[in-house]
Amino acid sequence: MAFVEDQVHHVAAAVDAAAGNPVPVLAAPGAGVNNVHGGIRLESEERDWANLVQDAVTEISEKLLATDATEYIRLRAVCKPWRSSTDNDNRPTWEPCFFPRNWVMLQEDEDDDDATPAEPAALRRRRFVNLRTGATLWIHLPSFEEYGFFLASAEGLLLFYCLRTETVRLFNPLTTATAILPGFSGEPGLEGEPDLTAAGIVVDRRNAPAGDPIVVPNVVLVLVSSRRRSTVILCAKPGDDHWGTVSAGVLEVDDGGVLPFDGGLSQQGCFYIPTYHGDVLRVELYPQPHLVYVARPPGRARCTCGAHNVSSYLVPSLDDANRTGENDGMLLVRVFADDEIYVLRVHLGNGSYTQVPQDDNRTIFLPGLTLLTDRFPSLVGEEGYVHVNERIEDYIGNAV
Repeated sequence: MAFVEDQVHHVAAAVDAAAGNPVPVLAAPGAGVNNVHGGIRLESEERDWANLVQDAVTEISEKLLATDATEYIRLRAVCKPWRSSTDNDNRPTWEPCFFPRNWVMLQEDEDDDDATPAEPAALRRRRFVNLRTGATLWIHLPSFEEYGFFLASAEGLLLFYCLRTETVRLFNPLTTATAILPGFSGEPGLEGEPDLTAAGIVVDRRNAPAGDPIVVPNVVLVLVSSRRRSTVILCAKPGDDHWGTVSAGVLEVDDGGVLPFDGGLSQQGCFYIPTYHGDVLRVELYPQPHLVYVARPPGRARCTCGAHNVSSYLVPSLDDANRTGENDGMLLVRVFADDEIYVLRVHLGNGSYTQVPQDDNRTIFLPGLTLLTDRFPSLVGEEGYVHVNERIEDYIGNAV
């Protein structure tokens, strides 16, 4: 039972961390050490963890899944009884709770190359880092021949583009769930090799004829063409034979005809886009894909400067679960031409913003990553710092 004990202690620590409680230090079985946690003295003794009450396992698994899908997977791997206690989970594959949120794949040089990689497919292994905890995972990716080269990520999900089959693949590196989307051949608005500035997931919940819930992942891509000085937002779901466009009719267009945004953030199955005015919009799917305002600075607080004077980005806040009522998990970062930077917490409930302290325990890498600084020794002294046009791999690549 030593393996089970080790996993139980790890899972218990994860549950306490998710609840914001101090993490108890549990002694090994038979060590003869007493520990106190929450005012209760815990005797170190052999326990039959495999026969833990099913309701308790289910409750623990829900807490873990709400925090990190990897901890949920770890719990199911502890023993057969624990796995069977969660076998009745009939949630659809693409529910956001199964997304590897807070995990990012560290880039290798060949990830940006559309040529066949030199390494064998069996060795296509990549390192993933949890931006909240600093934990590391090594995961084997699908073969280049089948999936192609890495395109983008959204909420930890990976997008690949295969030139051979002219398809886009959506891949969950934790569950290995895969969805196939159309390629880009002949799509309007993609002339001139536009830059992909953001990718996101918008989940569409519906019921099958039998009444079972279905979750369909809609992939949203924001592309900017420097040649045409235009921005296009594409949207597609598995089974589509081409990409559609997201209507941006609610937006004001500048004198050059350019839509006032160039990025976005995927959160809990929704996709948000910031404008250089400081607004935040969300992609809605019905009746046709379109944008709606969800946060907008009032009156004079709204910037009227042009896109060449300021850039706006949305990044995860990584705030603790007990602060959910105060924010919606995202920060708006505004970078002005004179290098002045403002970081604002977004409140979608009332469409307002609050300033984030400069000494905050966060390091931001634009366009879309946030790390908890104290989890990465190599980032000591970087609290509250915003990195523009810098690679996260150059700071933590060899330190995790």
